[in-house]
Amino acid sequence: MIRNVGGIDRILRVTLGAILLLGGLILLSGRISVGVVLAVVGLLALITGIVRFCVLYIPFGISTARLKERRMTYLCDCLAPMKEAQGQPTVGEPPPVADKQADEVAMGAGRGRGCLSEKD
Repeated sequence: MIRNVGGIDRILRVTLGAILLLGGLILLSGRISVGVVLAVVGLLALITGIVRFCVLYIPFGISTARLKERRMTYLCDCLAPMKEAQGQPTVGEPPPVADKQADEVAMGAGRGRGCLSEKD
């Protein structure tokens, strides 16, 4: 999974999420519907700030994370010994680059689409 929440966005989500969650829990004693809504919104903001991933950013292609932070680090790669035996890259290793043209095709080569034009 890729991280798409970073920096100031993360700080704001955690801070406002905690405030809204606490406010919602306090309002549960009086106005139940308002308290529940605030608590749920606060909890979602808090979780997305902690996890550093927001599902709503995906359709819009938004990412506030730095390029270095976008890849999640894994605590354990349990299949690492098998991957090494088969010659496959393990977590933390970049995949081998087979062909520059294949990379350009996969990345869209800055043309906004994923295929080569007739000129290529």
